Amino acid sequence: QSYVPNAQGGVYQSPSLSAYSGGVYSTPQLFAFAKGAGVFGEAGPEAIMPLTRAANGSLGVRAIMPSVQATNNGGDVYVTINENGTTSVAGNGNQDFAREFTQIIQREYKKLRDRDLSQGGAINRAISGGR
Repeated sequence: QSYVPNAQGGVYQSPSLSAYSGGVYSTPQLFAFAKGAGVFGEAGPEAIMPLTRAANGSLGVRAIMPSVQATNNGGDVYVTINENGTTSVAGNGNQDFAREFTQIIQREYKKLRDRDLSQGGAINRAISGGR
């Protein structure tokens, strides 16, 4: 078999791929994998994020929160942050919380982006040809 199916999610161990962790890429990016190469971002925006496998076997980006006895469910809130920086908030939850949370996410993203673009950062190194 010359391909690896990923319908249930896949985890790759590659120092080359790790350099892209925490970023969103919308152009094809190559990384060393096993005895060959892998590619991502070839079909549109793709995020390289740390993954966690849950007890049920599902694989995904997770926020691990401490156990707290909840007395009231505030509803669902969906925050979407697009590649171009625009955001949208939807759902039946607390919209003020969602907007504040969106601002926190954007602020943290900008910190990570700026770090990666700075001298010696992952994006800066990739643009410079890995030097």
